[in-house]
Amino acid sequence: MLINIIKNNFKQAFGLAILLMYYLSISSKNSTDLFSQVFIFSFISYFIMFLIGCEAYRKNKIIGVYLFITVLFIPPNIIKEYRGLLFPITYLSYFSYAGYLISLELFKKWKNNHEL
Repeated sequence: MLINIIKNNFKQAFGLAILLMYYLSISSKNSTDLFSQVFIFSFISYFIMFLIGCEAYRKNKIIGVYLFITVLFIPPNIIKEYRGLLFPITYLSYFSYAGYLISLELFKKWKNNHEL
């Protein structure tokens, strides 16, 4: 399941992660080093979120758009009034959608292995 998500959405998620990191580096007051631990960790986490978001958009447009919008809650320089308060919404949304995908896959395996 995870390999199929990566195969189907790698290019889109990689491009979106690069665009978001570029925008954040431009709008940030500090200069960021491309090989710092914070930058690499941020890029990997945004890439994973965009992978899941692209998969959600492929399956259901409304949920996909919602997940893409919640990614904008994480960086503190996009919504300055709520700095650091909205990131739990993003993580809970992504974890619940990933749990939904995993439960669908487990149900399909269970249904195919047992006679009803």
